Amino acid sequence: MKKSKNFFTRLLFSFGKKYLPDYIYSLMLFIRTFKKFKREISKKKSDLKFSKKLDSINNFEYKITSQNNEDGIIDYIFSNIPHNKFFVEIGFSYYECNSLNLIKNGWNGKLIDIDKDECLSLKRLTSFFYPKSKIEITNKKILKDNINETVFSSSDGKMIDFFSLDIDGNDYWVLKELDVEKINVICCEYNHYIGNNVKKTIPYDPNHIWKNNGCFGASLDAMTNLLEAKGFNLIAVESSGTNAFYVKKKFAEKFEILSSIKSWKSADRNNSEEQIKYIKNSVKNFEFLNL
Repeated sequence: MKKSKNFFTRLLFSFGKKYLPDYIYSLMLFIRTFKKFKREISKKKSDLKFSKKLDSINNFEYKITSQNNEDGIIDYIFSNIPHNKFFVEIGFSYYECNSLNLIKNGWNGKLIDIDKDECLSLKRLTSFFYPKSKIEITNKKILKDNINETVFSSSDGKMIDFFSLDIDGNDYWVLKELDVEKINVICCEYNHYIGNNVKKTIPYDPNHIWKNNGCFGASLDAMTNLLEAKGFNLIAVESSGTNAFYVKKKFAEKFEILSSIKSWKSADRNNSEEQIKYIKNSVKNFEFLNL
């Protein structure tokens, strides 16, 4: 019975996505996602340390609606620097993203993702739960050719206090093209499977699709080298080995500046041994670009 129900649900939503107007289809998504979203935003802080190799800033980690423990690091950073409560996040899930807790706390901003369902769902949910927030949600594939136009269109010249990037692919190349003059804090995913003390990335490919393997993004050292050249310092590597945080050098005195080699972290979290083997083999057989 459960399998039949799941099949019918998938069929219904497949039909809705293809044939119904967005305002009706988004209402279907809202009904389907309402309970889970409400449950997630109602959660209390949890501390899910993954790595034993911690820096002092990792003591401030906690999770509410971020993927891992990013919420605590974000809170700590903005308790130490001035800000106007404006963010841009590229790559998100409707119930789990780095800026959702910011929205809960009165921030405004822009969310961008390639997945139409995620965008329609979160647009309905944020309008319902946070009607006073000004949240722009855009369904778009981000490439190095459209990054600046997409991020800064309709921003009215606002300073972006927090910028988060997680697109499971051309992250390095997108960051390289990004105009960072009006950005104060950057959070970006790095690929710990590539290894430590190496500067590598996937070659730029506008058609790249992540296949749940290790062939995505760039190494921590590559990301740090790129962002240091753009005027940022590494101040946090979240303990799951997923995201790194950088602040503009004018704020550097507020934090301990980290070495990407000494603070590199790796944690396979919930992956099975079979999945880890598959990921590592994919990395071994992939031709990453040396920088």
